[in-house]
Amino acid sequence: MFSEGWDKVASQANFNLEIDRERFLGMVNLHAKVLDFGCGYGRIVKELTECGYTDVTGIDPSSVMVERGHRMFPRLSLLHSSKAVLPFHDGTFDAVVACAVFTCITSLEERAVAVAEITRVLKPGGVVHIAEFCSEERAVFTSGLGISMRYSRPEELQELFGGFQYFHDEVVGTTTMSGKDAQSYRAFFTKPLNKASHGEVTALRLYHHSVTART
Repeated sequence: MFSEGWDKVASQANFNLEIDRERFLGMVNLHAKVLDFGCGYGRIVKELTECGYTDVTGIDPSSVMVERGHRMFPRLSLLHSSKAVLPFHDGTFDAVVACAVFTCITSLEERAVAVAEITRVLKPGGVVHIAEFCSEERAVFTSGLGISMRYSRPEELQELFGGFQYFHDEVVGTTTMSGKDAQSYRAFFTKPLNKASHGEVTALRLYHHSVTART
């Protein structure tokens, strides 16, 4: 996970991308153990907690973002970790939410690492819900905050969790933080109950390759 850019703009960012809250409520029990992967200052953690979820944890690589969240929402469980490997045991969570996280990961290799870790900490049969900015043509650009971003085609975002079973996906209209019209891809996937999926194996291979390359 990365943090340098977001540390610099943590006080300026006011995230607005919406998750599919109603569908999430219909699929995930209120007593489920939920992880908000890339939680920023805890906006989605707060939203889910207000919906009645009793065990929601957020984690983010930006310590400044997490500090902001602690000031804004002192009762929420928000953790900081800049390491690629998440500080959780295998199969810890019943559900994982990622909202505008892969939009901010421009490297395909780093995306694979993130998917591998989400897969590892998710229980078999667990739910992944992603909400990401998308476009018909892929594009890498620098946002108004100076952060590199990647808009992917919906099919590319779906393929991140290849081998998972997906129950619903859609493209909906939205706006960026600066108020520009945009599109969002929202999807729900479940982790296979038994052996590792093709997507998990591929992601883990890419993860180990990236770690070896850096050592």
